[in-house]
Amino acid sequence: MTKNSLIKKHAQLFWYFDKTKLLEMSDEVLVEFILNYGNWDAFCDLLKTLGMLKVAKIFKSQKAKKRTNLLPEIVLYFDLFFKRNVPEYIK
Repeated sequence: MTKNSLIKKHAQLFWYFDKTKLLEMSDEVLVEFILNYGNWDAFCDLLKTLGMLKVAKIFKSQKAKKRTNLLPEIVLYFDLFFKRNVPEYIK
């Protein structure tokens, strides 16, 4: 699955983005929105598109910031998820 097809398939998650700039979305914004507001299908599509390691690295860098837009329950859940499923995440 390509990044463009992922964005088009789950366009309802990005309802307030300017439609002309939607396909220029960074990987960081994509990860943030899908983790916060997407369902399991959207998350699986994200993993198919970017790969588990890349999503884990982006998530880890986002949660390490002083101020993050990730919801607290999302941080807790995906921190446990990536610790269990990505050995490189713990390092």
